[in-house]
Amino acid sequence: MADKIDELLSDYFSGKIEMQIKLRKLDLQTPLVHDENIGGGKAQNKHVRPVDDMLIREDEDTVLHELYKLRDQQQMIKDVLSTFDAELVRMASLRYDRRKRKNEWKHIALIFNADESTCRKKIRKFKKEFSNKFWKFD
Repeated sequence: MADKIDELLSDYFSGKIEMQIKLRKLDLQTPLVHDENIGGGKAQNKHVRPVDDMLIREDEDTVLHELYKLRDQQQMIKDVLSTFDAELVRMASLRYDRRKRKNEWKHIALIFNADESTCRKKIRKFKKEFSNKFWKFD
């Protein structure tokens, strides 16, 4: 359970979900080259609607729908985090953001002028309260 919460918070604070959605949309926008004119004649009933085709591909894409579910989950995480103290959320952000290199306990302790064990206790308590609120909210 704790690993699942760690992964969830790490994905949230790192912005992984938004990046996955953007990458999938870019994948869907790349045109698939299909040369239907094999014989060399003029194609008469060929439709050219790239925007419509792109919207249809996005609507029918199952991977993108799964990512949108993750975006909804991301909004729920944001709502749950708004109930916590700003300093505690900042501490969790420093701990779980993979983009920042300040996720070691000694860096976090220096930033908050506290002992490493105190920071660990606060994060452990935060994770416990977060999981209770998030799974109840979910």
